[in-house]
Amino acid sequence: MANEVIPANEIKFEKFCNILEQLHKKKRKRQEQDKILENFIHECKLSASQVVGKKNATLFPILRLLLPKLDRERSAYNLKESKLGVLLVKVLSLCKQSRDAQKLLNYRSVDNTQDSDFPGVAYFVFKSRMKPKSEDITVGDINAMLDTIAAAEVGMKASVLDETFSQVMNKVTADQMKWFLRLILKELKLEMGSNRILALFHPDAPEYYETCSLLSKVCEELGEGDSRPLELGIELYHAISPMLSERLDVKNIAKQLSSDKTYQIENKFDGERFQIHMHNGKFEYYSRRGFSFTKNYGGSYDSGLLTPHLKDTFSSDVTSCILDGEMMGWHKQYQCFGCKGMAFDVKKITENSRFQPCFCAFDILYYNGRTLVGPPEKGGLPLRERLLILDKVFTDKTGVIKHSDRKILSQATIYPEILNALNTAIENQDEGIVVKDVDSYYIPNRRNAGWYKIKPEYTEGAMSDLDLVIIGADEAENKRQGRAKSFHVACSDGANPGKMPERWISVGRVSTGLTFDERETLCTKLEPNWTSSRQTPAPSNLDFSKNKPDFWILPEHSVVLTVRASELVRTSGFGTDYTLRFPRVTKIRDDKPVQDVMTLMEFQNLCANKGPVVKLSTNQINGDEIAEVKPRAKRKIEVPKVPEQFQIRSRGDVEATSKALLGRKLCILSEDTDCTRQELCKIIETHGGIVVANVGADTWCGVAGQLTSRVRNVVASNQLDVVSAAWLRALPSAEAPVQPPPLHMLAIKPATRLTLARHYDAHRDSYTELIDEETLRKIFDKMDSDVQIYLTHQEMLNLDKEIFGDNNPHSFLRPCFIHVTELESVNAIVASMYGANVLDTPSNDCTHIVVPSNIEKAEIDTLKTYNVMVVSENWLEACFSEKKLVPEADFLM
Repeated sequence: MANEVIPANEIKFEKFCNILEQLHKKKRKRQEQDKILENFIHECKLSASQVVGKKNATLFPILRLLLPKLDRERSAYNLKESKLGVLLVKVLSLCKQSRDAQKLLNYRSVDNTQDSDFPGVAYFVFKSRMKPKSEDITVGDINAMLDTIAAAEVGMKASVLDETFSQVMNKVTADQMKWFLRLILKELKLEMGSNRILALFHPDAPEYYETCSLLSKVCEELGEGDSRPLELGIELYHAISPMLSERLDVKNIAKQLSSDKTYQIENKFDGERFQIHMHNGKFEYYSRRGFSFTKNYGGSYDSGLLTPHLKDTFSSDVTSCILDGEMMGWHKQYQCFGCKGMAFDVKKITENSRFQPCFCAFDILYYNGRTLVGPPEKGGLPLRERLLILDKVFTDKTGVIKHSDRKILSQATIYPEILNALNTAIENQDEGIVVKDVDSYYIPNRRNAGWYKIKPEYTEGAMSDLDLVIIGADEAENKRQGRAKSFHVACSDGANPGKMPERWISVGRVSTGLTFDERETLCTKLEPNWTSSRQTPAPSNLDFSKNKPDFWILPEHSVVLTVRASELVRTSGFGTDYTLRFPRVTKIRDDKPVQDVMTLMEFQNLCANKGPVVKLSTNQINGDEIAEVKPRAKRKIEVPKVPEQFQIRSRGDVEATSKALLGRKLCILSEDTDCTRQELCKIIETHGGIVVANVGADTWCGVAGQLTSRVRNVVASNQLDVVSAAWLRALPSAEAPVQPPPLHMLAIKPATRLTLARHYDAHRDSYTELIDEETLRKIFDKMDSDVQIYLTHQEMLNLDKEIFGDNNPHSFLRPCFIHVTELESVNAIVASMYGANVLDTPSNDCTHIVVPSNIEKAEIDTLKTYNVMVVSENWLEACFSEKKLVPEADFLM
């Protein structure tokens, strides 16, 4: 196969970048994006079909560039923005203090570029330094360079990077280099999900990728385009996207768990999700995202940190299997499990580590050549049957491999057993519990298929929330919501109760939990008081330790946040000995003075046990707050029908007492806070109207209460009149159909706007109807909010010509820029009234300088130095008399 040609490798990188640029520009237009990419993929397939001779028509070289995050066959580059900035400064031979070097080293501070990510900032540095036309570099060349970067050994990494980046920058343009950097960072900024791109390649590609996690395999099996394999089952040694658990608040178990089903309960492991693939003693290990760690754990019983210990644990009946579970760290000395908050990574454990890998299996996906995942029509088995097989596959070995502990719940006591298990987990400082429907099928990458994870942090009141003050922030790339990406929060020293503390100690940073509007409001409030750390170091009373923020702020100008974290872990990077793990903001405390935040002593009391990890789920959950799940009584099956809140019309018992909406079809786009959909339906039918579910060609108008996405889309389309629900509620009875006034309309289509223009002015005030005070105030408010329109001088001239032809008798002097030596004369005032632009001083911008008839010759000679016509005031008087521009020849001085 070495002589095979891969046509996809011959596609020009310039062409590929042009496609990415087109997709980037259309990122808010989904259909146009799909069309562009679909045409490109079709063109690539067509080009491959025309190649004669031995060939491999795979599109893998293209697909791995379109989906860099899904490429599992190339090692990590280990290059992020900070390293890339240093590397590019070196390759470009820039002085570190130069303006361009500072852009690369501190790209988040650059806010005048259209693309605020690192490649977007770097583009403007490259633009003046790189050739305007690229060499004939292909997709295959780019993939080869990326392979070189990924494969570079640790000791040789620097020289390989220097050489490769110099080579790339000598061959591509600045635009192409921008996309090359995005490939390195694995973030193309196209706003196209991976499943969407895969589906454009082949309809079955998203589903198949979930069962194999290899783009090359997807291209190999689905490369024929129109052919759709009958069975795309899982295969050994191809990672499967794991089934996921749905979040569940223990207080909502009565709503989400059915008493008709049987559930089992397991402790939630705080490790790394892994799969073990085994066939006749050959092992492969895959992480949650499909990366192979076989080199660490061992491909056979003779190698690795884990596989040699698995010898004799598997049953002799087992020839092949795929196990799903968690890779945990087992402490060799203390004979117990560690957790991810401790100072070790189970994926990077070595022979000399205090921990050894231990696999905790909770499911089996493949057994002796048979696939066990998927729905029953694809051969899948329910959980209860899969677990019966799992129990026979291997025997537990302490610190090496074990079955997860599980317990079947009684249908009569689902609630108390779950609550007791969760409270036990809280007492034991565990992460939480997992509840599974024993009749559920294993669906790869599905989160709502019968598995639920219950953690204390999901339940209000079960966690110890911390009130902390913002004292710093890291700078954001995208500054639409403000400059802050994450906030550094602190406690006070608490030395002087009741007074402003003298010292503030950084506890950690938090970036999640705020809505878009909350973050925008908070950043706007803090913006005037941020101080750049690069320009002015933080004062000594703000203790940040090693993790310095990009901006700092004095607490007296700051805001208090209520922060919830799952646990505290040891740190040396912040002012305290422990920092927050998985923190999120639960509330902005505008009502709380900064001097009342958590003190250092209170924070240290939380960490009193001095363990490596401190759980913050210390409060037992009270069962009185939860309604117990009761067995459902058998009932007759009713005919399915639309719930009342979603019905579009009333039950037909509404009598029409008015003709205000007679025969008109109205669509209720959203209900009002004070009026439900059913009530709005009744109002419409009371006035003789007809309620329709969807907008059609004969729909008279839409009714909108709350501003939902559907309302925004209809308003933006400008194809339908939309009235407010408030107008409908206040509509009086009438003997004839009425037209809503424009002030009560949220959207007006062009045809209606033309009709209303005969009866209302531009500010929606009626020409004929009397107006009340409330309506007048609304009109004034709208006038204040309207954007003022100012015509340019040329636009005014064009308008004159369009309306009056060659001469506008009201503004015939508009083309003239006049300086009148006697500025306060009547002629200057009248000239201005007839449209002239009267200038205070003479200049070359003038068209005329008007002087008295008795002016001295010396003054005339001085004025003529401006190369402007100097005319007597008689010329202006002649123009006023004839109401047009008079030739200047008879009036020149």
